[in-house]
This record gives sequence, C-alpha cells and structure tokens, in this order.
Amino acid sequence: MPVESKVRMRRAAERLREAGVPPLVFTIEEAAALLRVHRATVFRLVKEGKLERVYIGRRSARITRESLERFVREQLGDRPPEVEGGEGRGVRELLRRFGL
Repeated sequence: MPVESKVRMRRAAERLREAGVPPLVFTIEEAAALLRVHRATVFRLVKEGKLERVYIGRRSARITRESLERFVREQLGDRPPEVEGGEGRGVRELLRRFGL
C-alpha cells in the first residue's frame, strides 16, 4: 500500500476518534494494551473462545469490540470496577473507552 494511502487512512481514523466514534475492531496489540496483557495472552483468549477474532483481508486479524466488552464484564462479575488494581483505573478506563 502506498505511503500516502496509509496517511489518509490514519487521518480518517483520527477524525473518527476526535468525533467520539468508537472503533468496531482492534488489532491484537491494541486489544492487549486495552486489557493490559501480553499479546500472547490475547491469542490464548482467542483460542479459548473468550475473544472473537475476525479477519479483514487475508492476514489482518482483529478483535471485536463486543467480545472485549463481554470478556471484561464476565471478568468483573458482580464486583464493581473499583476493585481492579486497587484504584480501578484499568477497568474503568476500558469501560469508559467503550462508553459503558
């Protein structure tokens, strides 16, 4: 893909973020960063069926936002988000990013 096409795509993605439109899918690395785990953990969660992986094209694996939301909610159970990490910043931030 030409460099200028990548630049246009990044600019379009940035405009969507600025407009408050949440992404529908995340890269493996983005999902790992959101969950604050190693990317190998994300692959394991996919293999266990706890996260849903979709492909855009032949090689571009993405994790769906819905499966991330479901996974976090299942992990929380009846606990309030403040329990996580003492202060709850990780889970609260993740839920805030998804608008939950």
